[in-house]
Amino acid sequence: MKIINSLKSYILLMIGGLATIIVSLLCGINPKNELKYRKWLSKFLIKMIAKEIIIEGNIDKEANLFIGNHTHNLDIALMETVIPEKLIWIAKKELGETPIIKYMLTKTDMILVDRSNKRSVITMLKEVKKRINKGLKIIVFPEGTRNKENPKKMKEWKSGPKALAEKLNLKVQPFVIINLPFAFKQNPFRVDKQKIKVIFLDSFYPTDNNWYERTKEKMQEILNKEYNSINE
Repeated sequence: MKIINSLKSYILLMIGGLATIIVSLLCGINPKNELKYRKWLSKFLIKMIAKEIIIEGNIDKEANLFIGNHTHNLDIALMETVIPEKLIWIAKKELGETPIIKYMLTKTDMILVDRSNKRSVITMLKEVKKRINKGLKIIVFPEGTRNKENPKKMKEWKSGPKALAEKLNLKVQPFVIINLPFAFKQNPFRVDKQKIKVIFLDSFYPTDNNWYERTKEKMQEILNKEYNSINE
């Protein structure tokens, strides 16, 4: 049975990959409809791994910067599914080195950051300001990369999102993703659908130097509480 489930999971993975390639091409060819394509793909991918999506807290329609924990590549599809508006993702430059992905990113207002370049923060601020002036919402993972080792505990946060919120006086809404990476089992590899939860914290404007550290602490407390209750 495990072998059969593993084969089914690999087939699902290939279907998901093919769908991603097709949608990436469509976004590049017809950027006017890219939002429709992206939302469809996100829902399609999340249906493969989620028994149910539980949302706690309210999404602030006035928030223009969302920050959250990064547990898996499909975190992006999850948030695209949960938040109906167009989202602008800040991602590492390396993502744009994949030809098909680069084709999509450059046509859909996404922002790529070169972490090896100290001036990248200045460029990021300028690009984000342009998107905010268009009424778009920015979303970023302060950890900078997905946490492969232990998704229950956040890694150190990068300084970029803090500077972004403070320099542009953005309204910040944190979110916490629970259980998504555990849809993927190993030995053998297989997909085991999970109840996935997204918890939205209260939104705010950054008003003091400690807001960034306090936000991380609050989010880690939620992670601890949620995973402790699952294990009980």
